[in-house]
Amino acid sequence: MSDIDKTLADRGNRYGEFDEHARITQGIKDRMRDSKNWLMLPDDMKEALEMAAHKIGRILNGDPDYIDSWTDIIGYTRLVEKRLVAEQQNDNVFAFPTAAHDTAAAKTEECDCPVCLFRRELRSRA
Repeated sequence: MSDIDKTLADRGNRYGEFDEHARITQGIKDRMRDSKNWLMLPDDMKEALEMAAHKIGRILNGDPDYIDSWTDIIGYTRLVEKRLVAEQQNDNVFAFPTAAHDTAAAKTEECDCPVCLFRRELRSRA
């Protein structure tokens, strides 16, 4: 038995028959793509959801007690969560200026202090 065949046999024992896994996973993905928000999602959200669907398919078709499948779902969604938290924290920098920078100069972007310069740089990247 080749290394590839051994790997495929091991995966089949863990995750079940591939054709059934594919049927389950593609059904989940079809429903996701048919949703009203799918086309508006950025690529990282789409990919995280598709990878979660893949792992869910493995859970439903194979060994539901295999911890790595559950951990992988958490990991993919965590990557999106981390990006959203960082973006929303940056948004809060603009929405809630500190008292020291809540001045007319800062509001009109005439302030050249490091905080205001940083805020302008972040806004230019958005």
